[in-house]
Amino acid sequence: MSIPHTRAQRNRSRMITGAALAAVLAGAGTVLGAPPAAAADAVTVGYTCTGPGAPGGVQSLLVTVTAPAGAPQGSTADLSVEVTTALTVPIDVPARAATGEMTLELGGAVTGSVTAAGFTNAATVPSGSTVTLTGGTASVGLPAAGAATVTPGTATVHVFGVTVTCQVSGTAPVAATIDVT
Repeated sequence: MSIPHTRAQRNRSRMITGAALAAVLAGAGTVLGAPPAAAADAVTVGYTCTGPGAPGGVQSLLVTVTAPAGAPQGSTADLSVEVTTALTVPIDVPARAATGEMTLELGGAVTGSVTAAGFTNAATVPSGSTVTLTGGTASVGLPAAGAATVTPGTATVHVFGVTVTCQVSGTAPVAATIDVT
């Protein structure tokens, strides 16, 4: 048996559905309007972390680096980075309570490293959930033609006044490649 809804309940339901659809479409428009990017496949990287409360042993981070698929020689490529932990948090973590940086090692047509900064948890992370830090950005100069690779390096996380530094354990896989022409 269905319960009849009032006109106000139907209008509220339509408004919520419309807002959700608008958010999805706005997100799609952002992605569709962006310059061509390389496939942003996530790579799993093993890390050994040190600092107060750091977990023992090798921990996995899922790292996604988004970079342009191609760029002209002499230009600059903007990178965005997202990191998700495999561990769950024991307490609620308020929005923007966790921040971080990650060194990105460059190879191929580009050498050296850059630091992606600006990571944070945009929303509250409920107890028992994994943490995803988004908003990490870096720029890479592309002085030579060829394939430029980007590989995750050292990660540093700050939460509740505590800093934990994580070093790559073993060899990290390449997370993005830019075809410099």
